[in-house]
Amino acid sequence: MLAGAAAIVLARPAAALGQRSDEAVLVRLVAREEAAVEAYASEPLPGLRADEEEHAAALRTHLDALGRRPAPKGLDPVARRVAESSGSRQLEAAIALEASLVEAYSAALLDLEAPGVVQTAATILASHAQHLALLRERAGVDPLA
Repeated sequence: MLAGAAAIVLARPAAALGQRSDEAVLVRLVAREEAAVEAYASEPLPGLRADEEEHAAALRTHLDALGRRPAPKGLDPVARRVAESSGSRQLEAAIALEASLVEAYSAALLDLEAPGVVQTAATILASHAQHLALLRERAGVDPLA
């Protein structure tokens, strides 16, 4: 999955990079990251909350450069499930959250234009893929399935 995302990024024509605003995509990704931060108040895996805070901060830097400071949106349904669960159900919910973030970033890479923003999103995608593998391993599931 990660290799496919990298291939998409590398296959884009250089002239198209940076021509469209990445603002709407960044706003959506920041909202997802901030929801994940809130959802991981009780972490199923140490360090998840701090990673999500770093992701949100990195994306907000790009939004700040565009002069945009969107208001926090709160928990989305997938993040809410993590926040309202505990034990093995929280672990299952965290796996679903991380899988949804991998999907969100994979899709975002198709729409992002500015090279710096693409690089940030690809790095965050890799982090979420790692979270997903670690959570799946903790749940006793094949981490790469």
